[in-house]
Amino acid sequence: MSESRLHLHFLSLILLCCVSPSSFFDLNIDYSSYVVCGPHQTQALTEFMNEFDSSQCNLSDPFNGVWCDNSTGAVTMLRLRACLSGTLKPYSSLFRLHHLRFLNLSHNNFISSSLPFEFGNLSRLEVLSLKKNRFVGQVPSSFNNLSLLSYLSLSRNKLTGSFPLVWNLTKLSFLSLYSNYFSGTLNPNRLFELHHLRYLDLSENNFSSSLPSEFGNLNKLEILSLSSNDFFGQVPPTISNLTLLTNLNLEANQLTGSFPLVQNLTMLSVIVLNDNQISGTIPSSLFTMPSLSILNLHGNHLTCSIEFPNSSTPSRLEYLHLGQNHFEGKIIEPISKLINLKVLDLSFLNTSYPIDVSCFSSLKSLMQLDLSGNSISPASLHTNSDIPTNLKILLLQGCRISEFPNILKNLEKLEIIAFSDNRIKGKIPEWLWKLPSLTTVFVSNNSITGFEGPVDVLVNSSLKNLAIGINCFEGEIPILPFSINVFEASNNRFTGSISLSICNYRSLT
Repeated sequence: MSESRLHLHFLSLILLCCVSPSSFFDLNIDYSSYVVCGPHQTQALTEFMNEFDSSQCNLSDPFNGVWCDNSTGAVTMLRLRACLSGTLKPYSSLFRLHHLRFLNLSHNNFISSSLPFEFGNLSRLEVLSLKKNRFVGQVPSSFNNLSLLSYLSLSRNKLTGSFPLVWNLTKLSFLSLYSNYFSGTLNPNRLFELHHLRYLDLSENNFSSSLPSEFGNLNKLEILSLSSNDFFGQVPPTISNLTLLTNLNLEANQLTGSFPLVQNLTMLSVIVLNDNQISGTIPSSLFTMPSLSILNLHGNHLTCSIEFPNSSTPSRLEYLHLGQNHFEGKIIEPISKLINLKVLDLSFLNTSYPIDVSCFSSLKSLMQLDLSGNSISPASLHTNSDIPTNLKILLLQGCRISEFPNILKNLEKLEIIAFSDNRIKGKIPEWLWKLPSLTTVFVSNNSITGFEGPVDVLVNSSLKNLAIGINCFEGEIPILPFSINVFEASNNRFTGSISLSICNYRSLT
C-alpha cells in the first residue's frame, strides 16, 4: 500500500462511522436472585481456575467470581474475564456446575480449544458469553440443548462451519456470531423461527447468499448487523416489517438494487449501507425520519440530486457519509440545510463543478469534514471565507490545491488535517503550529519546500503525527516536539546530520 493510501486509510477509519451495535442494546438481567457464595461453593471457582494459568485473574475485580442462588445456595453465576490461559477440556469441572444460569468467560485465551460438546449439559443456562477466546472448529450440536438461553455470544473467535444449530433456543433475544469464519447460506434456515430475537449480529463472517425474505418474520429485532459478509442481491422488501429496528448495518457486502424500504421504520437511528452496489436515488423522506442520526452510504452507485421534502421539523442527522458515489446533480445546497450535522463525508464525488467550502458555513456543529478527491474552489480557502469554526478534522486529499489554505487560521479547535496528494508549493506557514489543538498533519505528495520560521518552529506545538514524505523539503530536519509519535519524511531533499537528541523521543515510533 502506498504512503498516501496509508494516510487515506488511516483517516477514513476516523471518518467512517464505526458503530458498535452492542452499544445500542440493553440486556435486562435481574441480578437480585444472585448472592455471594459461601466458602464451600467458592471452591468450585478455585477448582476451575486451577485447570489454567490463572495468574492474571484478579478476584478483587467485582466482575470476576461466582455467585449463588439466594434460596438454594447452588452456584448459578460464574464470571472470569481476560485472565485464563490454556485449553478448555471436555472433562473440565465447569461442566459439573449443572445449576449455572449465567456464564461469562469472555476475553480469555483458550488456546486452540474447540467448544466442548459438554456445554450442552449446562441446560439451565440463560446467559452464555464466550466471546474473544480463540475457540476453533464448529459449534457442537449440543448447544441446541440450551433451550433456556436468552443471550448467546460467540463473537470474535475462529469458529467455522455453517450456521449453528440453535433453532431449539426459542427464548433467545440476543445472538452474536460476529467475527468468526462461519460460511454457507441463510436460506432456508430455522434462524427465522427465533421470534424473540431483539439483537442479531452475523457480521464479519463468510456467509454467502441473498438476504432471505424471512428476515421480516423477526419483527422484534432492534439491532440487525450483517456487515462484511458476501450477501448479494436486493434487500428484501420485508425489511419494512421490522418496525422496532433502531440499528441496521449491512455494510461491505454485494447488495444491489434500489434503496431498501426503510422509510416507515420510525425507530431507526442508524443506517449503515456503505461499500455495496446500491443504485438509484436516495429517498427524500429519509432525511426527515424522526430518529435517524447516522446515515452511511459511502461507496455505492447512488446517482441524481438530493431533494428534501417540505417539513417544518429539521433533520436529526448528525453523521452523513455520501462519499464515492455518482451523484449527477448538485447536492451541496440541500446538505447545507442539515444543521445538526457533526460529521460529513463527501469525498470522491467526481462533481463537474468545484466545491465552495463556505457553503457549509450554516453547519455550526460540524466537527469532521471530508472533501477529498473533489475540486475545491480556491477562493473558498482564503482567510476571509466562512467555514464552521468547530471543525476538528478537515480532509482535503487529492483536491488539486496549489496553496496552503489560509482558512485554517480561523479553526482554533482543529486537531487533524490531511492535504496529501495535492499541488501545494512553497513553505508551510509558521502560524499553523500555533493552532492550540493541532495533533496530526498529513501533507505528503506535494511540492512543499520547507517550514517558515526557525529550525525549532515545531518545538512548542502539540504535534503527535507529522507526514511530509514525497515533497521538496530542503535544509536541516526540523527539531521535533517531544509530543511526537509518528514522523514520516522520506523522499525529500533534507541535508545535514540527524541530531542524537532524537533518541530522547520516547513516544516516537
